[in-house]
Amino acid sequence: NEEHFVTGSQDNVVAVWHVKKKKPVASQRGAHSPGSWVTAVAAFRNTECFVSGSNGGRVKVWACAENYLSLACILEVEVRGTVNGICVDRERIVCAVGREHKWGRWWVDREAKNGVVVVPVRVEDVVDR
Repeated sequence: NEEHFVTGSQDNVVAVWHVKKKKPVASQRGAHSPGSWVTAVAAFRNTECFVSGSNGGRVKVWACAENYLSLACILEVEVRGTVNGICVDRERIVCAVGREHKWGRWWVDREAKNGVVVVPVRVEDVVDR
């Protein structure tokens, strides 16, 4: 909604913020595999769900619960490479996946290929979980 936004960080934390607060109202440490960075986030419109991606090759769908005070992972998808960008609509999650991070070469996955991964998912199915 217009009062909350989502961030992901280099220390593997996803957080939900309120525009009038200085600290996150909910956060999840160790959101992805150990040592990973949260490299991309996107939110589904008109829901309390969002998606995060990491350099560990995971895409997770999160749901906010208890009036945005807690987070729960409701779906996890494995991809090969670093998730550099995410776009969502009502029927799919589109991930830009690369061999390395979009802003530098801190790590390189030589077996991954640069490309786009489309995960078919209906928002209604995700929200009902």
